[in-house]
Amino acid sequence: MRRTVEAVLYLVKSGCHWRLLPSDFPHWRTVYEYFATWRDNGVLTKIQRQLYFAVRQKAGRQPYPTVAIIDSQSTKTSKMGGVRGYDGGKHVKGRKRHLVVDSLGLPISVSITAANVHDQRGGRHVLRRTFRFLHGHPLKKLYGDGGYDGEPFSKWVRRKFHASIKIGGNLAQKLKRFVPVSQRWVVERSLAWIDDYRRLKIDYERTIASSRAMFNWAVVRLLLRKLFR
Repeated sequence: MRRTVEAVLYLVKSGCHWRLLPSDFPHWRTVYEYFATWRDNGVLTKIQRQLYFAVRQKAGRQPYPTVAIIDSQSTKTSKMGGVRGYDGGKHVKGRKRHLVVDSLGLPISVSITAANVHDQRGGRHVLRRTFRFLHGHPLKKLYGDGGYDGEPFSKWVRRKFHASIKIGGNLAQKLKRFVPVSQRWVVERSLAWIDDYRRLKIDYERTIASSRAMFNWAVVRLLLRKLFR
């Protein structure tokens, strides 16, 4: 069982095909069957949740965060097909990852949609997942960029989660250079961490469920490295 878990972590880090897993791991079909089972029965979410709380405890924080940052990332898809769209702003044909992280940059939840889905629509999906992941514990403040600006979305956040949302300005376009924005730089760093996982550079998965599971396995590996360096 340990080697099966290590095989999945190896695959998400190295970006290899299922069939190309090294021979010292269990057979690739066995590994994939466990991957699909844990994806569908909630085991993966339980693993991620326990590791998340352990990392926060190690950092001297309370288990449940009160501040979160939301952002999205568009990524290309492969020829495997499945749900996809065109993001006119980023000029990317593929899918969009809507991500919520805490003040430490630890990913809490992710929702994956076609790339043409608006940030606010995807934001509602991922915030609902965040609420379930945190067992209903409310957030006090949410940070986001201009894609989440607007009274309808802020009212929805207040009504559903009793939280206020603060929109940060994009000073980089104004000053023509990189400028870290308060709190928002945290989620940008988290996305940079995720970019180190080659399986996620391009979305190779046929289904949204598998795409989200691959992302969450990358988060599991990230949390393990923070616990046991």
